[in-house]
Amino acid sequence: MSTRRILVALIALLSIVVFVGGVSVAGLAYLRFTAQPRAPELLVVDADRRLRLLAGNGSERTLAEDVSPDLFRYPSPAPDGERVAYISQDEDGVALASLHLRTGERTELYRSRENPPLYLTWSPDSSRISFLSNRREGGLGVHIVPADGSAEHDLIGTSAGSSYFAWQPDSSALLLHIGGSSFEDGTVAVYEPGVDGPRSELLDPGFFQTPAWSVDGSQFFYVAQPEVTGPLSPDQVESVLTRVAADGSSPTVLAAEPMAAMLFSRAPTSDHIAYITVGQAGFGALKVVDADGTVRTVSRHDERIPAFFWSPDGDRLAYLTFEAQSAGPPRFTWHVVERTGGAVRDLASFTPSQAFAGLINFFDAYALAIDLWSPTSDQIVYGTDEGVYVLDVASGEATRRADGVLAMWTKR
Repeated sequence: MSTRRILVALIALLSIVVFVGGVSVAGLAYLRFTAQPRAPELLVVDADRRLRLLAGNGSERTLAEDVSPDLFRYPSPAPDGERVAYISQDEDGVALASLHLRTGERTELYRSRENPPLYLTWSPDSSRISFLSNRREGGLGVHIVPADGSAEHDLIGTSAGSSYFAWQPDSSALLLHIGGSSFEDGTVAVYEPGVDGPRSELLDPGFFQTPAWSVDGSQFFYVAQPEVTGPLSPDQVESVLTRVAADGSSPTVLAAEPMAAMLFSRAPTSDHIAYITVGQAGFGALKVVDADGTVRTVSRHDERIPAFFWSPDGDRLAYLTFEAQSAGPPRFTWHVVERTGGAVRDLASFTPSQAFAGLINFFDAYALAIDLWSPTSDQIVYGTDEGVYVLDVASGEATRRADGVLAMWTKR
């Protein structure tokens, strides 16, 4: 295979269209009891453009009836549990709004016909929302807007290619991976809200999607591509998982994978990194990088894994495998394994809804915006072609909870 074909294949694989059939990127208040703990609550998006809240006791309330039907315009709950941001669509265009879950107050933050919003995440302190816009002139824009609507949005950058971002834990800066790999003139840069231009910038990204900060925010992780000298050859393509200081200095190599893209995610409570690869043979196994730099395979070695999700306590990983069907979409199976390794548990199998398949495409980005694991790290929610299911990890039992195509836990 020629170098050019390999590079094109890796770029295409990072869109993960190989298993979802060619998907492309492109309220009412409820009572809040604070005197006693409550069962976790679910936000559910259904096929009728409604956003609903499902309480632990089985009751439900409609929060909005104008949710955008388009892929990658999924709601995101605020880290403080008070609000949910969602993208609506009507005859006047596409809007980003913040909805207060206790009062039902809706605040519109952005609206556009020409540059409609898509993928969004909250800052850790719940004060700002970062989001992408699909630019009329092509490419994507990266925006930041105050969640209370006190100021207009700030367009901090545009890219002809992909854009991914992660908030620094203290909410002071946004880490961006813009434009793909260094072969595509991509960059990894740190931006501060309200400041023109990047605070620091790295010009050597490899094939990966979303970067990550360390738990204390003093460092960040990204995938680098070693410098290529002379004529480019296939064996020079390499994904190098790298930890650097917040200013982009003092790089430390954590893991390297030749001839493959790398998709990774940091544990919620530590600086353990889990990753999978995508190469000429397709997806690879799930690996964990320990604090001392030891790399361990925690899935079965022969499994091909398109997505994984850390439990909130950082002790376990849920991952998906898939099996192509002779007709129709592939069928997925959930598996759970301890971060330290050990026996893998095989759990429920299902056919994903189109919305859930879209989430799997960019699982590392959506891990920063949507929680599939419950706050108590004992249940997983997912969307199927038959509705929304909740999987009890201890028993392995999957229960249909509601009509819908996508669901996520509130952070309460």
